[in-house]
Amino acid sequence: MINIGIIEDNHFQLNNYKEFLEDFQECKVVFACKSMEEFKALPFKNPDVKVILLDISLPGESGIQGMQELKQIYPEAKIIVLSGHDGKQYVIESIKNGASGYIIKTSRLMEIYHSILDTVNQGGTLSPKAAHLLISYINKDPLENIKHKLTKREYELLTLLKEGYSYKEMADKLYVTVFTINQHLKKIYQKLNVGSKSELISKIWSNNLFSWLLIGISAIQMINVTII
Repeated sequence: MINIGIIEDNHFQLNNYKEFLEDFQECKVVFACKSMEEFKALPFKNPDVKVILLDISLPGESGIQGMQELKQIYPEAKIIVLSGHDGKQYVIESIKNGASGYIIKTSRLMEIYHSILDTVNQGGTLSPKAAHLLISYINKDPLENIKHKLTKREYELLTLLKEGYSYKEMADKLYVTVFTINQHLKKIYQKLNVGSKSELISKIWSNNLFSWLLIGISAIQMINVTII
């Protein structure tokens, strides 16, 4: 039996999800609330909830704000965001805060049912749009977070350094001397508060790795995510 909780502020959609899912023998909706505040006021919280369908645009406390509390109450439950928002920031913030899936509300009810099964059996689910946004975030330029601190020339130099060019190769490619390369690097060290080339490279790539850590998805989980 898959015990399911739903938090959705639209009364029609809330009842629609509940009635549809309860037509399946393996699904049981154990709570259906219109806000985080209504959920918190429940006199009894079933401890065996496996999936929570969560709208993130709720009156009062938002779904994203409420995710941590939901995870504390139901540490084993998988949270699937059902949202009308398809912007990158909503997808990323939801995953960062512990969501195991993100589905756009225009999805058909049967797709939502299959996403629940996929999440329970395989670890996660994403609508194609959400998957595209997540992948583009993970694959973003590792220099993006520090680009605003650099001049155009410094950014070009760091891009070459990231790709493994030697000082001599960088000088030839940029039509400057190795001395000029060293002068640029000294300024970059000061701006980024690092003391060596190895520390600089480590800082560049740690920005990209940090993105992975923030979204909280391991490589294994990424493999398990099903795109619906």
